[in-house]
Amino acid sequence: MKWSYKQLQQLGDEPLQINETFDLEKNLKARRNDILSVAPVAVKGVIGADRLGAYSQLQVKTKVTLPSTRSLNPAELKLSFLINENYVEASRTDFSEFSKQDLVLVLDNDLLDLEKVITDNILLQIPMQVLTDSEKIATDPALAGRDWQVLSEDQLSKQREDSDQKIDPRMEKLAHFFDDSKE
Repeated sequence: MKWSYKQLQQLGDEPLQINETFDLEKNLKARRNDILSVAPVAVKGVIGADRLGAYSQLQVKTKVTLPSTRSLNPAELKLSFLINENYVEASRTDFSEFSKQDLVLVLDNDLLDLEKVITDNILLQIPMQVLTDSEKIATDPALAGRDWQVLSEDQLSKQREDSDQKIDPRMEKLAHFFDDSKE
């Protein structure tokens, strides 16, 4: 689904109602090769235009399967998020009417490609750490090897506190080397 900027401006006060399901698996896999599968993407919302430019307010829901960042087992990631973006013509140079919180994108060739917008936003929603359900609920990761183990942040901070309090016995005698109390 693509619209030119002029088509969106001609909508006037009646925005386009979107209630569609997209198959974006091929597009997403082409842009990120570690994606194993993508469920159909449900999109519901509006696309319209106002005095500032074009805008979209969309609710997106899908499931993306990726390898776990811990074990490489397939991990299903449920995504549900809002897209709230503003679009302007490429020739526009003044953005002062928009607030600092507004996301304003310049349209390529003054064309709004809805599939590209949704694909971009799905890729932005994928976190850096993806875990399977069993890895999420595991309180003590049993991953360890020779001279290494996985620690939670709490375990690491406790380990650091303990090591700061202990003084190496070989260095303990040197701790009082510069004391003047013996003279």
